[in-house]
Amino acid sequence: MNIRRNLTKVLQISFYWPFLFLFRIFLNFKVERTDNLEKAGTSFILAVNHVSYLDPISVFIALPFRLKYIPLFYMASDFFYKLLFFYRFVGAIRARKGKDLELSSRPLIEKVGQGERIVIFPEGGLNRDVPITRKARRGISYVAAKSNKLIVPLKIESNLDGTVSVLGGSVIDLLTGRHWIKMVFGKPFKIDETIGKIPESLSELRKASDGVLKRIKMAK
Repeated sequence: MNIRRNLTKVLQISFYWPFLFLFRIFLNFKVERTDNLEKAGTSFILAVNHVSYLDPISVFIALPFRLKYIPLFYMASDFFYKLLFFYRFVGAIRARKGKDLELSSRPLIEKVGQGERIVIFPEGGLNRDVPITRKARRGISYVAAKSNKLIVPLKIESNLDGTVSVLGGSVIDLLTGRHWIKMVFGKPFKIDETIGKIPESLSELRKASDGVLKRIKMAK
């Protein structure tokens, strides 16, 4: 596992500056309130709304380039994890849909338990609506409750559609910054702050997860 972690770290370090350069050149890419990250330490859960297939890259380069934030791990759909073999070497953790909550969450809980940083999209899939309208899944609150880690909300606002229309846009659109992405980090919080207690039942987990989405919406 250390070999894979080290490989992931090397690859992410290698990819950081090229991707940041491309995003700065071809997108109006803005990141705000990174000061909130300093309050979360080095091991935390990033809770992010999901608006396009560029989001995993956007989240990674939104973090300041500091070794304490690398490597970063994130959930990848079972479909993409199987289709794109290299995903597992750049920080992806397989999302096992259809499995029980404890089993599917175990890899994430283990990662943060080892002092890593993980990204979770509470909606469980793409949601192009801003403001956020989709319901959250229970996974984010379950992982946070079991790991006792701080959650850092990260709000993504963008005019990209879910299929990454920027790749099919005109050269003028790209060069004039018509496409934009804005990333805003919110204040870190513990999951018990969402409902006043550590969620235990399925209904409490659902309610707490909805509370996480509200914190993402409030990030400013």
